Amino acid sequence: MILLVGPTSVGKTCLLKRLQNPNLSSVKEDLPATVPTVGTNLVTVTSLKKTEITLREMGGAMGPIWHNYYKEAHAIIFMIDVSRHTQVAVSCVQLMNILAHPFTQTVCVLVLLNKTDIPNGMTRSELESLMRLDEVIRCATQKITVLEISAKTGHNLEKVARWVYDQNKLEESIAT
Repeated sequence: MILLVGPTSVGKTCLLKRLQNPNLSSVKEDLPATVPTVGTNLVTVTSLKKTEITLREMGGAMGPIWHNYYKEAHAIIFMIDVSRHTQVAVSCVQLMNILAHPFTQTVCVLVLLNKTDIPNGMTRSELESLMRLDEVIRCATQKITVLEISAKTGHNLEKVARWVYDQNKLEESIAT
């Protein structure tokens, strides 16, 4: 199972709804309606090559108990809203807590910089400087991938789907 976490209102549910749609790059007018997640959502998405993959989304308010789900996760997606400058520091602390947890030391982590379609959002270089992402990636035991996306417009969702598919294949090969 892949765990999807991040602060409140970063676009996790929108991302899941987009991944459930086979046309990942559909226009933003096709944006599915979402409501804030209270608790957890278990969602099965059909990824590349018609593979069904289960993702567990944890609501941002559930942050204090995310660690209870790390043991069953074989990969983690952590989402950041680049348009909310004040939330980036909180996101950084949450990401560090995830990376430091004993149950996450061998999982692959995908960091999604979401809402790149919003004009006043932080750039990747600003985020990398503020969060010291290069240093985090270099020092972490996990394999970390960083992608700039827009769950709203569909930008780079094919890359997210590919990562999800690859992590599922990796887990299947380890399990057999």
